[in-house]
Amino acid sequence: MDSFSEYIDLSTYLARTFGVIYLAVGLGMFFYRESYIVLFRRLTENIDFVMMGGFVAVAGGMAMVSYHNIWVNDWRVIITIIGWIALIKGVMLLLMPGYIRTFRGVLLVRYGKYLTVAILIFGSVLTYFGFF
Repeated sequence: MDSFSEYIDLSTYLARTFGVIYLAVGLGMFFYRESYIVLFRRLTENIDFVMMGGFVAVAGGMAMVSYHNIWVNDWRVIITIIGWIALIKGVMLLLMPGYIRTFRGVLLVRYGKYLTVAILIFGSVLTYFGFF
């Protein structure tokens, strides 16, 4: 096996990384729902955490948009969309840090079960494309 074939492409690496993250968060939300509700409330109440989250989302989103802006008709477009969503979310958090508070009850309390299932499915899809 030559050295070139030992490397995986960026799409596969990002699918593996985000797939495992989404699966871990989804399972955490499934088994420890109350802990995630408390965590999300604490994070959204502290403007410092919201601003830091905005900075991280802009940095990560900008990196993904810069290096993985692939608009094709296959699974790799999911990675591109994640990057754009992260960038937009980060900008929104920096522009309107207090706005996130309006979503905290809706996201985790009212729609938390649906969100958990969606995160688990999304993580499973990314993990599948990343590893298989």
